[in-house]
Amino acid sequence: MLRVAYLLESTELSGGVKVVLQQAEALARRGHRVGVVSPGPPPAWLPLARARFERSSFRESRELAEADIRVATFWTTVAPALEGARGPVFHLCQGYEGSFSFYADRREEIEAAYRAPTRKATVSKALAARLDALGFGPAESVGQAFDPREFFPQAEPAPVAAAVPVILVVGPYEADVKGIAIALEGLRLWRQLGGVFRLVRVSTHAVSDEERAAGLAGDYHHRLSPDRMPFAYRAADLFLGPARPEEGFGLPVLEALASGLPCILSDTPGHREIAGDASEYFPDGDPEGLAVALSRLCVPEARARARSGGPRAAARFDSANVAANLEAAFVRALSAGASPVP
Repeated sequence: MLRVAYLLESTELSGGVKVVLQQAEALARRGHRVGVVSPGPPPAWLPLARARFERSSFRESRELAEADIRVATFWTTVAPALEGARGPVFHLCQGYEGSFSFYADRREEIEAAYRAPTRKATVSKALAARLDALGFGPAESVGQAFDPREFFPQAEPAPVAAAVPVILVVGPYEADVKGIAIALEGLRLWRQLGGVFRLVRVSTHAVSDEERAAGLAGDYHHRLSPDRMPFAYRAADLFLGPARPEEGFGLPVLEALASGLPCILSDTPGHREIAGDASEYFPDGDPEGLAVALSRLCVPEARARARSGGPRAAARFDSANVAANLEAAFVRALSAGASPVP
């Protein structure tokens, strides 16, 4: 049995936190003692069943003090994870924050965290390759944790041709890595070309003045709870994923695929790794290309194809497999010696 402790800076609703919690639960199901340590409150939106939660400062944490393995989950938790570590320290990477424009003023701090003596574990092969290319490797992809039980196609798909198609876009406008501004501009151009649709937006942020001014969203859901997200996918006719290459792994893409929803995604290595040929693509960062591509997906045939191809593509991602990969990486690190330095 391994004693593993994850360091979470925040427990607020987000895809990144959800991935950490799912990893912790999957490792605990394999018989390991797993703790999630955070100065924030327990995540009521996704409570832990088998893993432990300790609300504590990192310096005062008992779980961290007793851990064989520490896992930093964000660049700001790397230094606390290394401080006083008696064994290997892993850095779980879900995206390289040094490429995000909203962290531009902290890029030196981020680069220092990525140069720290941790073992990099990524949620995708594309992100591992990116970190290696940037000189922050070696990085190993352990895969993406995903529980498909709540995400499945609706029983009776609504006929698209007889109604206004619903297009779902998930992610905060403020994070340029999500590409939401590109999606909105592409939808505006498509509407100018005669496209008819109703846009549904889901975000962890309240609607911004810039997005409100675009006047496109028919429905805007702020902090929609995870137990409602499967219904949002099944109520839509098309999922639009405009994330940029800097995004490590688009978890909503995986949820949309599992829900049998036709997807049109920006053509990035990360999206290709997730969806393969189960999605349509538009040129990354190109609203005009998106406007041209949209008309191909809002047809009944696309929904029929997605109902079989999407869940099949999503089935390649599994929390149990990720836990097995993590366990193997942890054991290798421990066998190499107790030092946190690779």
